[in-house]
Amino acid sequence: MLKGQADQGKQMEMAKQIIKLNEVTPTGMKSYLERGRKLLEESMKGVNPFDKYKPEVPTGVFLKPGEAQMEEFENEGLKELMNTGFVLIAGGLGERLGYSGIKIDLPVCTIDQDYCYLKYYAQYALACQERALPYVKEEDRASFYVPFCIMVSDDTHDRTIALLEKFSYFGLGKDRVDIIKQENVPALIDNQSKIAVDAEKFKIITKPHGHGDVHNLLFDSGVAKKWKDMGKKWMVFIQDTNALALKAIPSIIGVSAKNNW
Repeated sequence: MLKGQADQGKQMEMAKQIIKLNEVTPTGMKSYLERGRKLLEESMKGVNPFDKYKPEVPTGVFLKPGEAQMEEFENEGLKELMNTGFVLIAGGLGERLGYSGIKIDLPVCTIDQDYCYLKYYAQYALACQERALPYVKEEDRASFYVPFCIMVSDDTHDRTIALLEKFSYFGLGKDRVDIIKQENVPALIDNQSKIAVDAEKFKIITKPHGHGDVHNLLFDSGVAKKWKDMGKKWMVFIQDTNALALKAIPSIIGVSAKNNW
């Protein structure tokens, strides 16, 4: 489709982009496109991949705000904050919200437009650090901190770093924030898995691969091992714009700790 529409230099740049995408796309471009074509075709036909499974209500604990049980588990969770780290998944843009920037720079509420999600999450981690201190051995308190990791993408990396630097890492400390970057993969424009191309720039259009990358990235980057070596037992994953979920985190950790999950 683009043959003859660009000089040799641009064609070489696209060839390099294709080689790079083939390296960073899980299982390679060929398998990625075949998999995409199959999934899109099944979706169009209404195929349910879970048909052979029988749904069951999982074993768990129902926590209700205001009841004694939730407060009991919260107290258990507070003891575990010293063993906890936070992972913020922030590889996507706010395009669906009509926002051209990174989602973690969006305001948490309309009352204070400067109070962004990243600031909120950083302050939450620092509050957990403060609440955890009484449970930390006195000789370890000076070096103790609650680690914070951010998963970014090609779309969000530079702007996330700029936001952190603008506000001095919101008090977290640059050396205490781990940044892991997921790679972008080709965007598809139809059910035949046709690759989206920017004809003017002679480049393949790419998008972040999805939140599922975070587990591999934590392992491959060494962050998971680093935190384990620090004695951390719990990883709390935060979606880029879900402020209210944090209210129940100590109780949830308490449930997990008490049940040895």
